[in-house]
Amino acid sequence: MELRQLKYLVSIAEEGTFTAAAEKLFISQSALSQQVKRMEEELGVPLFDRSRNRLQFTEAGELLHHRARKIIKEVEEAKTAIDDLEGLCRGTLSIGVVQTVNAYLIPRVVSYFSREYPKVKLGIEELSAPLLEEKLYNHELDIGISFNPSVYPDLDFERIFSEQLLMIVNPRHKLAQCSSIEVKGMGEEHLLLLSNGYCTRRIWDAAAREAEVEPNVQIEMNTIDGLLSAIQNNTKVGTVLPALTMEMKAAEGLMGIPLENPSPEREVGILWRKGAYRNKASEKFADVARQQYRQLNEE
Repeated sequence: MELRQLKYLVSIAEEGTFTAAAEKLFISQSALSQQVKRMEEELGVPLFDRSRNRLQFTEAGELLHHRARKIIKEVEEAKTAIDDLEGLCRGTLSIGVVQTVNAYLIPRVVSYFSREYPKVKLGIEELSAPLLEEKLYNHELDIGISFNPSVYPDLDFERIFSEQLLMIVNPRHKLAQCSSIEVKGMGEEHLLLLSNGYCTRRIWDAAAREAEVEPNVQIEMNTIDGLLSAIQNNTKVGTVLPALTMEMKAAEGLMGIPLENPSPEREVGILWRKGAYRNKASEKFADVARQQYRQLNEE
């Protein structure tokens, strides 16, 4: 079995059809089908269930697809390691980023990094923290920018910064002029929050439990921009988001108020596979992320 055949299999999975995969690979559909047939003959099992209308892997096909992705990634990592020996910073870097960090920090990081290292192709994927960790663990990402602690024990975390969560409100909200707000006093406040799958929400919920408060959550959303837009047009509700959210354009004119007793905060950093080779490009990207955070914090 050849590496190109494994790449064909991965491409079919990504595109969903033989036709689309063949177009992406710049080969004919018949040539692609022939390569799949050869793999099936070599392995002695079918890789696709052809009895269904929708293209779907068999159990063997799914197993081979999972292994193929890892093999392709390891080959790419080996090539990058050789480039590193020659002092080069090039190749492809796959990065997973949680939404809240992607919204305000990553645009600065990517802008600087692409200017300084134009030979590195970046692939940035916005993901929930659990999915990011899963994809990093399975070699589908090179590094992740997420939160501590991670669920997977085989991932290492390197802190970039910690930040407090703020109550963010319209400037005409009754609490807008407060210098701080005690969490225990927020039981009657109407809140718009990120949904339960987000780390920011889980940190806030933990703070509310500690203060023995049951928040009045009116609406749950899955985008920060959506929350901030809603706050811009509503003087009766607030949201709880990380402090650097206030740097976003969508937060212009809004008021961010520190929370106390407790003061919920989160720790943001770089996630790596434990013991894995760290190529030069990923090390440089991590350095740029730290540098850009420091600059953002000083502005």
